[in-house]
Amino acid sequence: MEGPLLALEQSGFAAAMRSSLFLYPLANVVHILAALTFFASVAAMDFRVFGAKTVANARVFIDRVRPVAIVAFLVQAGSGVMLLAPEATHIWHNPVFRVKLVAIAVGLANVVVLEVLIRRPRQEAVTGAARGAAGVSLAAWLTVATLGRLIAYF
Repeated sequence: MEGPLLALEQSGFAAAMRSSLFLYPLANVVHILAALTFFASVAAMDFRVFGAKTVANARVFIDRVRPVAIVAFLVQAGSGVMLLAPEATHIWHNPVFRVKLVAIAVGLANVVVLEVLIRRPRQEAVTGAARGAAGVSLAAWLTVATLGRLIAYF
C-alpha cells in the first residue's frame, strides 16, 4: 500500500494541495459539509426504518433520499482524497485513520444488509433485523465522523 500512497503524495496534485493557500482549507470545508449532508440523509433513512412517520413507506422514502446520500458520499470520498494526498504515507500509518477505514467498510457492508432486509419480497412491515441494521448504520457513520476529526490528534 505504501507504493500507491507515496506516488499520490509525490504527485503534482499533492504538491498543489500543499502549496495552495485555499485548496486544502476548501477541501476540508467541502468534506465537512458533505459529511453533514451524508449523515443527515442516512439518519433520515435510518429513523424511517426505526418507525418515524413520513408520507411514504420505508422503501419509498429510502428510494427518495438515497441519491442525496450517494452524492454526498462521493463528494466526501473525493474531498477525502484531496485531504489525504499531501501526507498520504503519514496518514496511512495513523491508527485512527485505519480504524476509520474499517468503520467505513462496516457502514458500506451494512448498506447491503439493510437493503436486503428492506427489499424482501412480500414483506410489508420493517423487521427487527432491519431496525438493528439501521442502528448499526447510525453507529458506524457516527464513528467514521468522530474518527475523522481525531486523525489530527494522533
